[in-house]
This record gives sequence, structure tokens and C-alpha cells, in this order.
Amino acid sequence: MVPVENPFEKTRSKLVSARIEFMSQLAKFSNDELKQQFTDEEWSPLQLAHHIYIADGIALEQMQQIQNEDNPALTDTGEMAPRLTREAELPTSLEPVLSGMAARREEIFAYLSTLPSEAWIRPALHSAWGPIKFYQFVNVLPQHDLQHARQLSSIKARFQEHNVE
Repeated sequence: MVPVENPFEKTRSKLVSARIEFMSQLAKFSNDELKQQFTDEEWSPLQLAHHIYIADGIALEQMQQIQNEDNPALTDTGEMAPRLTREAELPTSLEPVLSGMAARREEIFAYLSTLPSEAWIRPALHSAWGPIKFYQFVNVLPQHDLQHARQLSSIKARFQEHNVE
């Protein structure tokens, strides 16, 4: 009999890999570059990192909602997380953001590690995506990290192109 892979372990590796990619892109910025933005509409690298922190907090709340309610209706975080990021007071340096990001991700890992296999197929109704299973919702997190890692890469390329320092 083939052993069934633990859903948490499978997901954890995706989450770790995507976060490493985000952090490796973030590490390419100097302290001065971290706070710079090209336009008022675009976020700085520091704001992007802070956004990841905020989005992880919202995601954890929604994970708990999926597990605690029968077929819950989830709010679209694609609008909520950016709004909360814009409204939040931006930390003055990267250190508290990195600490918060690590703590939030550890909270997520701690929560996910306690769930039995059957919890990973619990249904929810997402306002933007429609019917979704818990594991599908969780798998959005690494995609979110990778999306913003690509954004950081693009910002860095623009800095280099324009010699912004």
C-alpha cells in the first residue's frame, strides 16, 4: 500500500519555496531603494513586503473560517488586502516587517499542521472565484508570494534602468 502524502507537508514546501523566492528578490534592494516608488500608485518594495504580511493575516482568518463554518462565504482578499495595505501606517524599516512576516507564516504553519487530511477538502464559496476547497484556497498563498516576487524583480530592473538610488 502506498502511503498517502500529508497535505500539510506538500503545501508547506510550496509555501516555503515561494517565500524564499520573494525574500531573494527583496534582498536585492538597498535600504534606500526599499522605500522608493516610481509613482504614487505603485508600491515600494517595503510596501509590498508589508502587503504580504497583511495578506497572510487575512488568509489565516479565512482558513479558520473555512474550518469553523459550513460552506462559508469568503470575501475577496484581492480587494481587501491592498486596501488595508494602503490604509496601514508603513513601518519605517524592513526589520519589523520581516519579523511580522515570519511570525505570520509560522502561525499559518502551526494552524495547518494541526488539520487532519479530511479538513483539506472542506468547501467554501469565494466571492471572486466561486466554489473552492480548502486546499485550493491555501495554494493561493504561494502564488501570491510569487506574483509579488515577480513584481519586485520588475521594480529592481526599473531602478537599474533609471539608475535610481
